[in-house]
Amino acid sequence: MIYNDLVTVTGPQGRGERIRFVSLTVFSTVLQAASVITLVPVLHALFGDRPSGAWPWVGLLVLQLILVVVADRLAIRAGLKLGFRIIDTITEAGLAGIRRLDPGQLHSERASKLRDLVSVSAPESISSVVLIGSPLIRAVLLTPLIALLLLFVSWKLALVALIGGIVMFLALIASQRIVAKSEETFADTNRQLDDRVLEFAWAQPTLRGSGAGTSTVNQVLAESRSRGLKLLAWTVPGELLFSVVLQLTLLAFGITTASLYLSDEISGVTAAAMIVVLLRIVEVVGSLSLLGPAVANGSRVFREVAELVADENTAAANAQPATRPVSGAPAVALRDVGFTYPDGTRALADVDIVIPAGGITVIVGPSGSGKSTLLDVVAGLREPTDGQVLVGDAPAPAADRLAGTSMVFQTTQLRPGTLKENIGTDDATTLATLADRAQLGEVLESLPSGWDSRVGEGSNALSGGERQRVGLARALAKPAGLLLVDEATSALDAITERAVVDALQETRGERTAVIVTHRPALVSLADQVIVLDGGNIVDSGKVNELLQRGGVFADLWTRWRESEGWQV
Repeated sequence: MIYNDLVTVTGPQGRGERIRFVSLTVFSTVLQAASVITLVPVLHALFGDRPSGAWPWVGLLVLQLILVVVADRLAIRAGLKLGFRIIDTITEAGLAGIRRLDPGQLHSERASKLRDLVSVSAPESISSVVLIGSPLIRAVLLTPLIALLLLFVSWKLALVALIGGIVMFLALIASQRIVAKSEETFADTNRQLDDRVLEFAWAQPTLRGSGAGTSTVNQVLAESRSRGLKLLAWTVPGELLFSVVLQLTLLAFGITTASLYLSDEISGVTAAAMIVVLLRIVEVVGSLSLLGPAVANGSRVFREVAELVADENTAAANAQPATRPVSGAPAVALRDVGFTYPDGTRALADVDIVIPAGGITVIVGPSGSGKSTLLDVVAGLREPTDGQVLVGDAPAPAADRLAGTSMVFQTTQLRPGTLKENIGTDDATTLATLADRAQLGEVLESLPSGWDSRVGEGSNALSGGERQRVGLARALAKPAGLLLVDEATSALDAITERAVVDALQETRGERTAVIVTHRPALVSLADQVIVLDGGNIVDSGKVNELLQRGGVFADLWTRWRESEGWQV
């Protein structure tokens, strides 16, 4: 039920606002039902022998309406507070869910739902409680209340009003379920379209260069149009069903009123008042039909957020307790570590290695051998499916490993802002040291404001090699004892690469460095080299030892040396 989802989403902290919102809305609905019935004595007095006798009833009606306005305003305030609480819940739980995503799930259905909840549903939640909750409560309560009060006029009219209201509400629920199903399918299709557009925007140079074009985006766009037409096609029958039930209810109430009037069971004034009563019932129940898409979408959002909150609570309950951070350059050990992707692909198997404290360990291997996956496991970006990772002789959960690690990726992503903001420090001495180590001197001189220069959208103010150097400086700025480097010199020229090699050489002893590379200049830094092939460690040792033994590393080394002289 939507209220149960609201309780889950707003939690114990929102109990006060929930009680105020529901109680005030119920109070307002009771007053509205009473005001409708109060019209009967008002009209009787006005059209009777003593019109002045209507003043007490008019005063009561005015008082009821004033109280309705006050209650509605207070209910709206409480509903808006609940809306802001829902935004906070979506933001906190959504971002926590995104942080826990495996890098391989960034284009998954779960990632799309999380992105949709955080970026679209959260802003819409401010008014969702008021726009959905108030009409639902009124539609459920007003008709029974009016039918109850009509017992003072005629039990026959009360019975027709009750049955008609219930049938209209059931027809509305049936139509909403039809629309909700199509709405959910339409939302899923829009997420797919969003994913394809993002993928195309990210990879459009490659796609255009290969002649792939926009065929994938066009296909999903066509499917989205088709789903939109189906949503419209299902909405029409739902609206038609409610319209037919509404007309039948009007007809039944009208026939009953006319019959009672002709049989002198009610007066003409009462019969006229019954028209207002019926119109009020139709207005309240019918308003939900106009809010049909909003109600269906809000119900879906509340359900998805409730599921997200439940998932986050489960994840928090199952989270491993934090360990004390290891100071300095730690030793890292992987004990029988294995990793399997959600699709069943086995990336690592029985990896058992020790990465010495303060040393430089280089990981090499052919494409697809599991190098980047192994680095992600060490960094805490992935939790191994088998075995465990020890930092400083103690098991360390992924969150602790990530907190104690700085990493330079193969492709550096910078957020819009200044270079200084991307580095994360304002200290002039630290910035000067980082500029020297990451060879950013020439880059800073070429920019108009040095460290305060903006990198632009998508870091378009910097070249690929300049971004990599900024990424290295950012990693060195983080006070972490473990430094991981994933093919970070692939976009650098030979001179800059030599400078980066010198910078990494200076970290020896200060940090424990693990480097994935195919560049001989970086391999030559290694205190030990780990050779991966097919997700398994096939060899390890110093460079000279591996070359003497031959095998995978010797073959890779030969090919790397031969390719160094290639030119395009």
